[in-house]
Amino acid sequence: MAQRLKFRKSSTLLPRILSALFLIPLCLYSIYVGPPYALILGGVVAIGLFIEWARLLVKCTLSPFSKATYALIGTFYLSVAALWFLHNMGLPEGWRLIYWLLFWVWSTDIAAYAGGRLFRGPKLAPSISPNKTWSGFITGMIAGIAVGYETSFWVFPGVFTFWGITLLVLIAQGGDLIESQAKRWSHVKDSSTLIPGHGGLLDRLDSLIAASFALALWEVMW
Repeated sequence: MAQRLKFRKSSTLLPRILSALFLIPLCLYSIYVGPPYALILGGVVAIGLFIEWARLLVKCTLSPFSKATYALIGTFYLSVAALWFLHNMGLPEGWRLIYWLLFWVWSTDIAAYAGGRLFRGPKLAPSISPNKTWSGFITGMIAGIAVGYETSFWVFPGVFTFWGITLLVLIAQGGDLIESQAKRWSHVKDSSTLIPGHGGLLDRLDSLIAASFALALWEVMW
């Protein structure tokens, strides 16, 4: 009971909910309507992501060689994910794939946050992200797989297997840890303070970026 009360009194919970109530309908409507609104939204978000990425690079304290490698790999990773997302937002039926992706990524993030707050327990990767727990990871995996697999029949029946979606959900959660490590190298808590309760665009979209990058590679390879 004490854990549940602490979860309800979280200082970031109300801002998170209010931000989501405003941003989610805006994003879903723009994506469904399609170009030019979807591409305008996607372009603005992409610009914001690269601005935050540049901010992290400026603050990064790695050695010059490591920083250059980190910059190249990170820019490639972010560019591929952003271009894949923008490409699909511009397609006539692209909204279906984007909706599917958003629904299971959001389900993963929400379940991981709620599960971690409610059940707590052992830390997942304390040296990278002290607040993440194994309980949050497990609840996130369960929710993401369930939503991703069930809704895949509505999007492209027979294309996404159960194990394929499991791998995607795992990659999405890994994207959260990648962004957390990037922030540690730059000694910042959040990539920005743009979104109340969530931090910056990189903070909010880290899982989505990882999943988009993986889907882009999957399309190229297969």
